[in-house]
Amino acid sequence: MDLWRKSAREMASGVAEGRWSATDLAEAALARAEQVNGAVNAVCTLNPRALEDAAEVDARRKAGAEPRALEGVPFVIKDNIETAGLRTTFGSLTRKDNVPDVDGICVERLRAAGGVLIGKANTPEFAHDVVTTNRIFGPSRNPWDLRRTAGGSSGGSGAAVASGIVPLAIGTDLGGSIRVPAAYNGIVGLRTVPGGVPIWPAEFAWDTLTSHVHGPMTRSVGDVCLAMSVLAGPDPRDPRSLRTITPDYAACAGVRSLAGKRLMCVRDFAGAVPTDPAVLSQMEAAVERLAALGAGIVWQELSLEGLREIVSGTRAFGMIGRYAGIVEAHRGELMEQLVNQVEGSLKMTLRDVVEAERQRTVYWNRIRPFLTDFDAIVTPATGTAAFRLDQPLPGEVGGRPVEKFYDTLLAAYAFTVVDAAVAVVPSGLTPEGLPTGIQIVGGRLSEAAALEIAAAYEAAHPDLFTLPEIDLSVPLSDEVRATTGGYTIR
Repeated sequence: MDLWRKSAREMASGVAEGRWSATDLAEAALARAEQVNGAVNAVCTLNPRALEDAAEVDARRKAGAEPRALEGVPFVIKDNIETAGLRTTFGSLTRKDNVPDVDGICVERLRAAGGVLIGKANTPEFAHDVVTTNRIFGPSRNPWDLRRTAGGSSGGSGAAVASGIVPLAIGTDLGGSIRVPAAYNGIVGLRTVPGGVPIWPAEFAWDTLTSHVHGPMTRSVGDVCLAMSVLAGPDPRDPRSLRTITPDYAACAGVRSLAGKRLMCVRDFAGAVPTDPAVLSQMEAAVERLAALGAGIVWQELSLEGLREIVSGTRAFGMIGRYAGIVEAHRGELMEQLVNQVEGSLKMTLRDVVEAERQRTVYWNRIRPFLTDFDAIVTPATGTAAFRLDQPLPGEVGGRPVEKFYDTLLAAYAFTVVDAAVAVVPSGLTPEGLPTGIQIVGGRLSEAAALEIAAAYEAAHPDLFTLPEIDLSVPLSDEVRATTGGYTIR
């Protein structure tokens, strides 16, 4: 029996019912990692205590304790989230020996719910790239095609789920860092509302300009809802968490009809987002499926006028505040991508940042009627499927050159800057057999609307939620190896 193929819900119920143990599940996860991680490079640091932690879960059950929501479920945590006693590198040589004393809140909550930490998921340096690679661990590769990227910045998390190492991973999202890897790896990802999943430790507790969040990545909507039932809810250490609404996630997972729902569907944001025809075709097919479930569909383009300036200005706050000092002290150890972003931000003035926030209000007033008049907005999650690892960006999309980092992320940033909850689900495969995804954009204070629509969609089309057969024979090219300094995939 391939336990690694089970969903998180199946794993937890099996432990609760005595059909298998937490140790069985941890052993299955570690065996799967041994089988595929050398090629996929999703998990950068294994937890040496994973089997001990699983044994503690089993001992608790044998003592008669009630089963918890995630009893025995293996999970991984993105390597920019603190794990007590387990190395947390942020994908940077400047943090390669960093071992935190505390768990982040999401780790605390997953452990308290019975989850078993298998390890840390790879991340680009300080989680600031659309490709997951760094000078410590090298690139995470896409399980659907090892010549292609797993996306970023939660690419290790996405690849760990898609390759079957774990059914649950935690990622982070600012400009699509959960959503892009979810789409590229053919899995489910949730950009939570800011504060929905509390964040601590945090250098900037309010984080009002950049809207950075933590969220789950899984193989199914039901597993996302299960994870959110554990992760969500206020914590006094995160001031943002005290003003959000925690929905009934189990009820969200049970929705099967979209009758009465009104969905605004957006193809390419009036041409602002370069979009591959194959991605657009799969998105249109997904919308037809939503209509068949009873949803009312309105096709309408959404202008992204001013969004680049908003993103540049608001990101500058975080880039300068978090990384300018690191660049000054450790430039030679850092990836060029991060250095370029910080130096670009340093060229901006305080007036630029203020004007970006002003334009964000203008943008909000333009998009707000759509968020209130419709139950959700549906768009392609990305403009492309996963691109080749030897490209820092896709060279061309839909006949249009891609020259700038933000070109690939505008569809995601369109909703980051208004603090919306967004679920990503698979929409199909390209002719090359690569996954594509749609993003379902819900409200600002709750993930309920996005998850309800995603759950109904999944229940009607479970065939879209599958794992790939991984061709482990595909080598890592010298061109890719050279891009980050000759690391060795382990």
